[in-house]
Amino acid sequence: MIWPFSRPRIALPQAAASRLAALKAAPRPKPQTPLSELRWVVVDVETGGLNPHIDALLSIGAVEVRDGRLKLGHSFEAGLLQSAVTSHENILVHGLTHSQQLSGRAAREALLDFAEFAAGGPFVAFHAGFDRTALQVSMQRELGWNLPGHWLDAAVIAPLLFPRLAGECRSLDDWMHALAIQNFSRHSAAADAAATAQLWLILLDAAAAQRIGTLKALENLASARKWLVT
Repeated sequence: MIWPFSRPRIALPQAAASRLAALKAAPRPKPQTPLSELRWVVVDVETGGLNPHIDALLSIGAVEVRDGRLKLGHSFEAGLLQSAVTSHENILVHGLTHSQQLSGRAAREALLDFAEFAAGGPFVAFHAGFDRTALQVSMQRELGWNLPGHWLDAAVIAPLLFPRLAGECRSLDDWMHALAIQNFSRHSAAADAAATAQLWLILLDAAAAQRIGTLKALENLASARKWLVT
């Protein structure tokens, strides 16, 4: 009898299977790692709709934050090949044309490349639950694997560290305006990741000023807010 909730195993080509095995063995940061010593992977994705569980993953953008700097020389961007293009109205949101969607990279290869770039995180995104879900749904479908690692949500942490701005800042655009952050191409995954990374650098400085010094301490701050809200 097959357990009804088990997922079917995905038969991967040998090269992809070897890459996946190496990813599974990659180290991940320990909770007590100082924030200043972490290599942060700041992520943004574009999808074909507002439901990350069912809408197609169109593109992935990610940048590295390390040593108090945004490392634009260490970044990742990939558009994923689509079997069917999204609507014209949706294109007005994500900006990926029909030709771009039909000439993207094979999803499995792009996801493996992203996972190798990310190498265990920790990950940061604005409304991280959306990006994490979109990535994990695609990775489970293509690789039979869920991307591991700590995820932190800049949309949750920003108002905790800047409570005076919490009432007026809800969206990434709000925080960019309030903190004078530039974005060279809004709703491009790579550009939005870079903008979120600039916000994250400001948040890391604020965390240090408030003596929040480790990954675990920052996660505890976000968790405390969750319990207060629920």
